Amino acid sequence: MPAASDVLRLNQTIPEINDIELSNDTSTVAPKRELRVIAWNMERGRHWRQGVQLIREHDALRDPDIILLGEMDLGMARSANEHTAREMARALGMNYAYGVEFLELTKGEPQEREMYAGENSWGYHGNAILSRYKLSDLSLVRFPGIEKWFGHYQKRLGGRMALCATLQLGRPVRVISTHLETSSQDAETRSLQGKLLLQHLEPSGDGMPTLLGGDLNAPPDEPVIQLLRESGFLVDECNQLSTPTRQRIRDENLVLTEAHIDYICARGLDVVSDSTSPRVVPAVYPPEQLTPSAALGDHAIVTAKVSLPWL
Repeated sequence: MPAASDVLRLNQTIPEINDIELSNDTSTVAPKRELRVIAWNMERGRHWRQGVQLIREHDALRDPDIILLGEMDLGMARSANEHTAREMARALGMNYAYGVEFLELTKGEPQEREMYAGENSWGYHGNAILSRYKLSDLSLVRFPGIEKWFGHYQKRLGGRMALCATLQLGRPVRVISTHLETSSQDAETRSLQGKLLLQHLEPSGDGMPTLLGGDLNAPPDEPVIQLLRESGFLVDECNQLSTPTRQRIRDENLVLTEAHIDYICARGLDVVSDSTSPRVVPAVYPPEQLTPSAALGDHAIVTAKVSLPWL
């Protein structure tokens, strides 16, 4: 495994590694009291077209105001070299911000290298925020630990990160799309990442209402989730924690299994509880067709509605 200093030096040679792509030209709407929020690890984003259709057709997903996306490819052969976040945002008529998580130095997983022809045009993989409202005050929190992934068989530069933006909704609301470290052995790393993110949010002491979401890779009883609770985030209220969010194929059926690891968390906002909020929605199209051919990735979608108490 290479020394961390060597990997960090290589990271600094990537011009776009800390850039944030922003498009605010698509949507301008007035603030409303209730917001529909979606968080979804789209596993490359290659099925964004079916994802758009699912969002349009499913009662618990329709007409979202904010979508927090993870694992969105930009210029990867495995996803037709498309800018998956941008294409999805345009199809839904939403503004977007996109930040790079990894520069993939290969074409991905071994099976992806075999399945998808051609070469990567850019090789980026990252997080995105889609919004009906204009995005401002963008920032990116890059977490340590890239030496693990540079030495991995996928061969990556970059690293786990959080993408942050502000929406003007009668008062500023902070929105964060993040993706924490993956394996069951990484609980300590996830705790460190959570602490770094909270430190990024707190210096101003502004008490800004905040929405945080994404694939946190942590079950509800893990320390990083407890850390969010202790920091004032509504975790239990915003999520259907009894329902797992990992999608797996079992006996030719698609099932939700293992643990709830994908979250929406709100602080300084009220949570709306009804038949569509909070919900875990299988990522399949057509909706409710739980078959391998209908799967849009390896994570289900989490969604919740929040209300703005000042409106």
